[in-house]
Amino acid sequence: MSDSLTAVLTGLGLGIALAGAPGPVQAVLLSEALRGGVRRGLRAMIGANVTLGALLLALALGVSFAVPSEPLLRVLKLVGGAFLIFLGVDGFRAAAAGTTNPSANASSRRELPPAARAALAVILNPPAWLFLATAASSLLAAATRVGGTGTAVLAALALLVGVAAGDGTLVVAGGLGLRRARADIGRHIRRGLAIVLVVLGASLVVSGLLS
Repeated sequence: MSDSLTAVLTGLGLGIALAGAPGPVQAVLLSEALRGGVRRGLRAMIGANVTLGALLLALALGVSFAVPSEPLLRVLKLVGGAFLIFLGVDGFRAAAAGTTNPSANASSRRELPPAARAALAVILNPPAWLFLATAASSLLAAATRVGGTGTAVLAALALLVGVAAGDGTLVVAGGLGLRRARADIGRHIRRGLAIVLVVLGASLVVSGLLS
């Protein structure tokens, strides 16, 4: 097996592992899928994956990401945590309204599109920046050494494919599960996940305040 192929396969495995690790982005994707079905979940997934893909492509093309400084990490925790709390509260209200179709309330209030929600969940996620500055940077730098920029780009795409495969499985499972569940069960599930988002956000805010 060539070194270039090894780098690409390593990227694929790393992407699958990243998607399988529970975190704020996965919670947002599942929340959106439970809230509006597979279609809404896929829109959120596209927002998250396009954002991550752009950052990975920048890395593959030679842009370097340093490990975030303590002040920057603190800001990311505070802002990212507040954003997750907002999403959790918004999701809880939607569940309380008893609808899985957010567009039904579009005439009464404007809401942030699913793709934008997931994209911001990536951008404001401190672990995502740590991953880019460490594991992803190391992988793509090694890929560049063995096969040049082309191999680095392929490794980045393979990593993104791995992430998309894991995220897609989560979205489809959540979206189809919502449609098959009774209305009251689905509402309780959405409320529970909304609480999870609030807890995750609050933990980030507390961590930012104490760091």
